[in-house]
Amino acid sequence: MLDLALTFAILSLTFAGLNEIVFKRYSAEQRSRGMMISGVGVIWSLLLLADTTILGDGISFTTETWWYGLIAGLVVAFANIFLLESLRHMEVSLGSTIYRLNTILVVILSIVFLGESLSVMKSAGVFCGVVAVLLLYRHQHSTGQIESLKLGLTLVISGALLRAVYGVVTKAGLSQGIDADALMLLSALSWIVSGIMYAYFIEHRYAITRKKIIYSLVSGCLVYGIVKSLVTALSYGEASVVITIANLSFLMALLVALVLKMERLSGRKVTAMGFAVGAIILLTQA
Repeated sequence: MLDLALTFAILSLTFAGLNEIVFKRYSAEQRSRGMMISGVGVIWSLLLLADTTILGDGISFTTETWWYGLIAGLVVAFANIFLLESLRHMEVSLGSTIYRLNTILVVILSIVFLGESLSVMKSAGVFCGVVAVLLLYRHQHSTGQIESLKLGLTLVISGALLRAVYGVVTKAGLSQGIDADALMLLSALSWIVSGIMYAYFIEHRYAITRKKIIYSLVSGCLVYGIVKSLVTALSYGEASVVITIANLSFLMALLVALVLKMERLSGRKVTAMGFAVGAIILLTQA
């Protein structure tokens, strides 16, 4: 069971890192973040319905499912809106890393609400993840644009807190025996509605363009992979371990950003990557 949990957590990590590169590309121009989130929700819903239809799986809804699904969906939708907004103000390696720092809150919430234990290995793994974030933060801080960076930090930290709540709510729902596909479908529908509301009431930009459709299609496939892998991993392992590993997707985001020459490699980034790898090793031993 633990091996399956780790396998799916790493798969979720990979999809998430790639998706954050797509988010960064999308945020490079003045486009509606709300419409992007809504479009992702549409693709996610279609893929999930196709998946369950092909496999012949039924989707079961209960009162508890509606509560957990809608709360989880709205929380993670706005977490990703904040991530999209923040990437306008910082490098993808920094934004992705800090967004995944919700690991700390996940561990705390898992101990308080899910009754999970805090081991030395878990503590050391989280510590390594925090060090990686601090190293990347200091790197961008030295490049200037402090005010823009502060705004980006406020947005991405808010997103990180919401993302932590999503992980714990999802784990709690699965522990109650809620149907995983129903949980994911309600989350996807929440993305559609919250994205449209954000575009209409906050951004006042809701035009549908060819580029938005393409970005939504690519990101939607990746998000479905993220969520499907994460939910599967949570059904096999503890939230504090599974989500912590999945949250190290910033390692993948950094590698892809370097390959695409979106960022430059430095000694500080290499050290941060080393701490990220150390965090994965420690947490897999937890």
